Amino acid sequence: MKILKLFLAMLIVLITISCSDVNNPVGPIESDPYIGSYGTERTYVETERWLEVNSNTPFVSIPKGFREKVSLTDKQIENGISQIKNYTEYVKPILDDFYISWKLPLSRDNYIQNEGKGKCYNLVDELKMLQSAKSYSVGNYQIGQDIYLKKIEAILTVQPSELQKQFPAVPFIKYSLQIGDTWIRYKFIDTTTSKSVIETVAEVVGRETINVQAGIFSAYKIKLKTYHYNPDYSFEEGYEYYVPNVGLILKESDMNVSQWNSNNNQTITFRQIIRKELVSFNFISK
Repeated sequence: MKILKLFLAMLIVLITISCSDVNNPVGPIESDPYIGSYGTERTYVETERWLEVNSNTPFVSIPKGFREKVSLTDKQIENGISQIKNYTEYVKPILDDFYISWKLPLSRDNYIQNEGKGKCYNLVDELKMLQSAKSYSVGNYQIGQDIYLKKIEAILTVQPSELQKQFPAVPFIKYSLQIGDTWIRYKFIDTTTSKSVIETVAEVVGRETINVQAGIFSAYKIKLKTYHYNPDYSFEEGYEYYVPNVGLILKESDMNVSQWNSNNNQTITFRQIIRKELVSFNFISK
Protein backbone atom coordinates (compact mmCIF):
# COMPACT_ATOMS: atom_id res chain seq x y z
CA MET A 1 0.00 0.00 0.00
CA LYS A 2 2.83 2.43 0.83
CA ILE A 3 4.39 1.71 -2.56
CA LEU A 4 1.04 2.40 -4.28
CA LYS A 5 0.63 5.71 -2.38
CA LEU A 6 4.18 6.73 -3.32
CA PHE A 7 3.51 5.89 -6.97
CA LEU A 8 0.28 7.93 -6.96
CA ALA A 9 2.05 10.90 -5.35
CA MET A 10 4.80 10.80 -7.98
CA LEU A 11 2.17 10.53 -10.72
CA ILE A 12 0.37 13.63 -9.40
CA VAL A 13 3.66 15.56 -9.37
CA LEU A 14 4.41 14.53 -12.95
CA ILE A 15 0.92 15.55 -14.09
CA THR A 16 1.28 18.91 -12.34
CA ILE A 17 4.63 19.56 -14.03
CA SER A 18 3.49 18.48 -17.50
CA CYS A 19 0.39 20.69 -17.29
CA SER A 20 2.17 23.79 -16.03
CA ASP A 21 1.03 26.95 -17.80
CA VAL A 22 3.39 27.85 -20.65
CA ASN A 23 1.94 31.36 -20.44
CA ASN A 24 3.65 31.87 -17.10
CA PRO A 25 7.07 30.18 -17.27
CA VAL A 26 9.31 30.54 -14.27
CA GLY A 27 12.88 31.78 -14.63
CA PRO A 28 15.56 33.43 -12.51
CA ILE A 29 14.31 36.93 -13.21
CA GLU A 30 16.32 39.45 -11.21
CA SER A 31 15.96 42.55 -13.39
CA ASP A 32 13.23 43.30 -15.90
CA PRO A 33 10.99 40.35 -16.84
CA TYR A 34 10.84 41.52 -20.46
CA ILE A 35 14.59 41.99 -20.93
CA GLY A 36 15.62 39.07 -18.75
CA SER A 37 18.10 38.54 -15.96
CA TYR A 38 21.73 37.57 -16.40
CA GLY A 39 21.81 34.20 -18.12
CA THR A 40 18.62 34.57 -20.15
CA GLU A 41 19.03 33.06 -23.62
CA ARG A 42 16.53 33.46 -26.47
CA THR A 43 16.72 32.07 -30.00
CA TYR A 44 14.89 33.80 -32.87
CA VAL A 45 14.20 33.36 -36.55
CA GLU A 46 13.60 36.57 -38.48
CA THR A 47 12.30 36.73 -42.04
CA GLU A 48 12.18 39.81 -44.25
CA ARG A 49 9.99 39.94 -47.34
CA TRP A 50 10.30 42.45 -50.18
CA LEU A 51 7.13 42.91 -52.22
CA GLU A 52 5.87 45.36 -54.81
CA VAL A 53 4.14 48.32 -53.15
CA ASN A 54 0.47 47.57 -52.36
CA SER A 55 0.76 44.00 -53.60
CA ASN A 56 1.93 40.49 -52.77
CA THR A 57 4.19 40.27 -55.81
CA PRO A 58 7.89 39.64 -54.98
CA PHE A 59 9.97 42.79 -55.52
CA VAL A 60 13.25 40.98 -56.25
CA SER A 61 13.06 39.18 -59.59
CA ILE A 62 15.21 36.09 -60.00
CA PRO A 63 16.56 35.46 -63.53
CA LYS A 64 15.39 32.11 -64.93
CA GLY A 65 18.94 30.83 -65.11
CA PHE A 66 19.41 31.44 -61.37
CA ARG A 67 16.03 30.13 -60.18
CA GLU A 68 17.35 26.63 -59.55
CA LYS A 69 20.64 27.87 -58.08
CA VAL A 70 19.46 30.12 -55.24
CA SER A 71 19.16 28.74 -51.73
CA LEU A 72 15.49 29.65 -51.35
CA THR A 73 12.69 27.16 -51.97
CA ASP A 74 9.95 27.86 -54.53
CA LYS A 75 7.52 28.67 -51.70
CA GLN A 76 9.93 31.17 -50.15
CA ILE A 77 10.53 32.80 -53.53
CA GLU A 78 6.79 33.11 -54.14
CA ASN A 79 6.38 34.73 -50.71
CA GLY A 80 9.00 37.34 -51.59
CA ILE A 81 11.48 36.36 -48.86
CA SER A 82 14.70 38.33 -49.29
CA GLN A 83 16.45 37.68 -45.97
CA ILE A 84 16.44 35.07 -43.20
CA LYS A 85 18.27 35.44 -39.87
CA ASN A 86 18.69 32.77 -37.22
CA TYR A 87 20.38 33.94 -34.04
CA THR A 88 20.58 33.58 -30.28
CA GLU A 89 20.32 36.54 -27.94
CA TYR A 90 22.06 36.57 -24.55
CA VAL A 91 21.58 38.75 -21.46
CA LYS A 92 24.71 39.31 -19.40
CA PRO A 93 26.47 41.81 -17.11
CA ILE A 94 27.94 44.82 -18.88
CA LEU A 95 31.52 44.32 -20.03
CA ASP A 96 34.39 46.38 -18.63
CA ASP A 97 35.26 47.76 -22.07
CA PHE A 98 31.81 49.27 -22.57
CA TYR A 99 31.50 50.49 -19.01
CA ILE A 100 34.78 52.40 -19.28
CA SER A 101 34.61 53.62 -22.90
CA TRP A 102 30.96 54.71 -22.67
CA LYS A 103 31.81 56.73 -19.51
CA LEU A 104 28.73 55.52 -17.65
CA PRO A 105 28.12 57.44 -14.42
CA LEU A 106 26.64 54.71 -12.16
CA SER A 107 28.20 51.51 -10.81
CA ARG A 108 28.31 48.50 -13.14
CA ASP A 109 25.53 46.59 -11.39
CA ASN A 110 23.07 49.26 -12.55
CA TYR A 111 23.46 48.14 -16.17
CA ILE A 112 22.59 45.08 -18.21
CA GLN A 113 23.89 44.00 -21.63
CA ASN A 114 22.01 42.30 -24.46
CA GLU A 115 23.88 40.79 -27.40
CA GLY A 116 23.46 38.06 -29.96
CA LYS A 117 24.98 36.16 -32.83
CA GLY A 118 23.92 33.75 -35.52
CA LYS A 119 23.64 33.34 -39.28
CA CYS A 120 22.06 35.48 -41.98
CA TYR A 121 20.98 34.55 -45.52
CA ASN A 122 20.48 37.37 -48.04
CA LEU A 123 18.89 36.76 -51.46
CA VAL A 124 20.23 39.99 -53.00
CA ASP A 125 23.78 39.11 -51.95
CA GLU A 126 23.41 35.60 -53.37
CA LEU A 127 22.18 36.91 -56.73
CA LYS A 128 25.17 39.26 -56.91
CA MET A 129 27.52 36.34 -56.27
CA LEU A 130 25.79 34.20 -58.90
CA GLN A 131 26.08 36.99 -61.46
CA SER A 132 29.82 37.06 -60.75
CA ALA A 133 30.02 33.25 -61.05
CA LYS A 134 30.97 32.96 -57.37
CA SER A 135 29.64 30.72 -54.64
CA TYR A 136 27.54 32.15 -51.81
CA SER A 137 27.68 31.14 -48.16
CA VAL A 138 25.49 32.19 -45.25
CA GLY A 139 27.12 35.07 -43.42
CA ASN A 140 27.75 35.62 -39.72
CA TYR A 141 25.22 37.88 -38.05
CA GLN A 142 25.62 39.91 -34.87
CA ILE A 143 22.93 42.07 -33.28
CA GLY A 144 25.45 44.25 -31.49
CA GLN A 145 25.74 45.12 -27.84
CA ASP A 146 22.62 46.85 -26.52
CA ILE A 147 23.15 48.28 -23.04
CA TYR A 148 20.32 49.22 -20.69
CA LEU A 149 20.06 51.01 -17.35
CA LYS A 150 18.03 49.22 -14.67
CA LYS A 151 15.62 51.57 -12.90
CA ILE A 152 12.78 50.96 -10.47
CA GLU A 153 10.00 51.63 -12.98
CA ALA A 154 11.60 50.69 -16.31
CA ILE A 155 14.62 49.60 -18.31
CA LEU A 156 16.18 52.65 -19.98
CA THR A 157 18.22 52.83 -23.17
CA VAL A 158 21.86 53.86 -22.82
CA GLN A 159 24.18 55.51 -25.33
CA PRO A 160 27.95 56.23 -25.34
CA SER A 161 28.83 59.60 -23.85
CA GLU A 162 29.41 61.24 -27.24
CA LEU A 163 25.90 60.25 -28.40
CA GLN A 164 23.91 60.87 -25.24
CA LYS A 165 22.80 64.34 -26.39
CA GLN A 166 21.45 63.09 -29.71
CA PHE A 167 20.00 59.90 -28.19
CA PRO A 168 18.78 60.70 -24.67
CA ALA A 169 17.90 57.86 -22.29
CA VAL A 170 14.26 56.77 -22.69
CA PRO A 171 12.29 53.79 -21.30
CA PHE A 172 12.81 50.79 -23.56
CA ILE A 173 10.12 48.89 -21.67
CA LYS A 174 8.41 49.19 -18.28
CA TYR A 175 8.65 46.67 -15.47
CA SER A 176 4.88 46.31 -15.26
CA LEU A 177 2.86 46.66 -18.44
CA GLN A 178 -0.74 47.87 -18.33
CA ILE A 179 -3.11 48.23 -21.25
CA GLY A 180 -3.16 51.89 -22.25
CA ASP A 181 0.42 52.63 -21.15
CA THR A 182 2.37 54.88 -23.53
CA TRP A 183 5.95 56.12 -23.50
CA ILE A 184 8.66 57.41 -25.83
CA ARG A 185 10.75 54.38 -26.82
CA TYR A 186 13.28 56.13 -29.06
CA LYS A 187 14.36 59.75 -29.44
CA PHE A 188 16.87 61.43 -31.71
CA ILE A 189 17.59 65.12 -31.33
CA ASP A 190 19.20 67.26 -34.02
CA THR A 191 21.68 69.28 -31.96
CA THR A 192 21.83 71.97 -34.66
CA THR A 193 18.16 72.90 -34.14
CA SER A 194 15.70 73.16 -31.27
CA LYS A 195 13.33 70.51 -32.67
CA SER A 196 13.34 66.73 -32.27
CA VAL A 197 13.93 64.87 -35.50
CA ILE A 198 12.59 61.42 -34.65
CA GLU A 199 10.46 60.00 -31.83
CA THR A 200 9.04 56.49 -31.56
CA VAL A 201 6.08 56.07 -29.23
CA ALA A 202 5.21 52.69 -27.69
CA GLU A 203 1.64 51.94 -26.60
CA VAL A 204 0.27 48.82 -24.89
CA VAL A 205 -2.91 48.18 -26.89
CA GLY A 206 -4.03 44.85 -25.46
CA ARG A 207 -3.28 41.21 -24.70
CA GLU A 208 -3.43 38.41 -27.24
CA THR A 209 -2.83 34.68 -27.40
CA ILE A 210 0.17 34.26 -29.71
CA ASN A 211 1.41 31.03 -31.30
CA VAL A 212 5.13 30.96 -32.16
CA GLN A 213 7.66 28.16 -32.54
CA ALA A 214 8.54 28.38 -28.83
CA GLY A 215 4.92 27.73 -27.81
CA ILE A 216 1.59 29.43 -27.17
CA PHE A 217 1.63 32.49 -24.92
CA SER A 218 -0.64 35.17 -23.53
CA ALA A 219 1.28 38.30 -24.52
CA TYR A 220 1.09 42.07 -24.14
CA LYS A 221 0.70 43.73 -27.54
CA ILE A 222 2.72 46.92 -28.04
CA LYS A 223 2.14 49.23 -31.00
CA LEU A 224 5.07 51.31 -32.28
CA LYS A 225 4.56 54.59 -34.12
CA THR A 226 7.35 56.88 -35.28
CA TYR A 227 7.01 60.65 -35.65
CA HIS A 228 9.37 62.78 -37.76
CA TYR A 229 9.55 66.54 -37.37
CA ASN A 230 10.75 69.12 -39.86
CA PRO A 231 9.11 68.04 -42.11
CA ASP A 232 6.24 66.54 -40.10
CA TYR A 233 5.07 63.03 -40.89
CA SER A 234 4.54 59.75 -39.07
CA PHE A 235 4.26 56.04 -39.79
CA GLU A 236 3.41 52.86 -37.91
CA GLU A 237 6.32 50.51 -37.31
CA GLY A 238 4.28 47.46 -36.38
CA TYR A 239 3.76 45.49 -33.18
CA GLU A 240 5.80 43.74 -30.51
CA TYR A 241 4.50 41.00 -28.20
CA TYR A 242 6.01 40.52 -24.74
CA VAL A 243 5.50 37.79 -22.14
CA PRO A 244 6.46 38.14 -18.46
CA ASN A 245 9.57 36.11 -17.54
CA VAL A 246 10.22 35.31 -21.23
CA GLY A 247 10.60 38.62 -23.06
CA LEU A 248 9.89 39.44 -26.70
CA ILE A 249 8.19 36.50 -28.44
CA LEU A 250 7.13 38.18 -31.68
CA LYS A 251 7.71 41.36 -33.67
CA GLU A 252 5.82 42.13 -36.87
CA SER A 253 5.85 45.06 -39.26
CA ASP A 254 4.40 45.76 -42.71
CA MET A 255 5.31 49.09 -44.32
CA ASN A 256 6.62 50.74 -47.47
CA VAL A 257 10.35 51.45 -47.38
CA SER A 258 12.46 53.75 -49.59
CA GLN A 259 16.08 52.79 -50.12
CA TRP A 260 18.88 54.31 -52.14
CA ASN A 261 20.30 51.96 -54.77
CA SER A 262 24.04 52.57 -55.13
CA ASN A 263 24.18 50.61 -58.41
CA ASN A 264 22.11 53.11 -60.38
CA ASN A 265 22.07 56.07 -57.95
CA GLN A 266 18.30 55.89 -57.65
CA THR A 267 15.87 55.50 -54.77
CA ILE A 268 13.71 52.39 -54.83
CA THR A 269 10.50 51.87 -52.84
CA PHE A 270 9.12 48.48 -51.86
CA ARG A 271 6.79 46.85 -49.33
CA GLN A 272 8.79 45.37 -46.44
CA ILE A 273 7.28 42.73 -44.16
CA ILE A 274 9.33 41.58 -41.17
CA ARG A 275 8.49 38.81 -38.72
CA LYS A 276 10.80 38.08 -35.76
CA GLU A 277 9.66 34.96 -33.91
CA LEU A 278 10.85 33.27 -30.73
CA VAL A 279 12.06 29.72 -31.37
CA SER A 280 13.26 28.76 -27.88
CA PHE A 281 14.25 30.29 -24.54
CA ASN A 282 16.42 29.12 -21.70
CA PHE A 283 17.59 30.32 -18.30
CA ILE A 284 21.22 29.55 -17.55
CA SER A 285 22.14 29.50 -13.89
CA LYS A 286 25.13 31.52 -12.73
